[in-house]
Amino acid sequence: MRLAVIIPIHNRAQTIEESLRALTDLRRRGHRVVVVDGGSSDDSTVRASRLADRVVAAPLGWSLQMNAGSRSPEAEIADVLVFLPEAVRLPAQADRAIVRALSNSTSPWGRFDVSFRHPRDGTSLPLQVAAALANWCSRATGICTQEQAIFVTRSAFLALEGFSATDGSADAEFSRRAGQLGPPIALRERALVCATEPGIPALLRSILRRERLRVACALGVDLAARGQFFRRES
Repeated sequence: MRLAVIIPIHNRAQTIEESLRALTDLRRRGHRVVVVDGGSSDDSTVRASRLADRVVAAPLGWSLQMNAGSRSPEAEIADVLVFLPEAVRLPAQADRAIVRALSNSTSPWGRFDVSFRHPRDGTSLPLQVAAALANWCSRATGICTQEQAIFVTRSAFLALEGFSATDGSADAEFSRRAGQLGPPIALRERALVCATEPGIPALLRSILRRERLRVACALGVDLAARGQFFRRES
């Protein structure tokens, strides 16, 4: 299976190269990386073009950028699409974990567990507890969120007609629809969420708010907005 990793950005000139270098080994194994720029005013696209297979332009907005990336030539020849926020690092051998999981499951989609890292406090005990809560809630509800690096076969993504245009809960809403095709594959390998809240208390409040929204979505609540807690969100 060939993967296409789709990354939305907006004014990420200072960080995009670091994010893309983390995917070097994945590209060496034949997978593709597509960066979708939402109208950056800095030189994000120039920097991204050095380390990605393609940079495309789209209207600013997570779902709009992800849908645009799914229509790129690299995505059109891929078997699996991986939707990766620029602030999230995939675990080592993520591509092999995805291929193995999809090959051994009837469900066409899934996500990774997460861990949180703060630039000042690292992966402290409160963040470890918060990650455990997020991973448990995801398993309990079947609702996956963008920082978990959602992956889906291209055929299933096309059948689901992509993401909703409502960015407030596009990932959770997609999870509800994708759940009709099968439960999400919950990989225990962890994607690393690099947070930049001003301090651990604020970060924990954001994470708890996020989990309340996840549960609300699982209960059928129509979400108009969601919390944002990972750094450099696009």
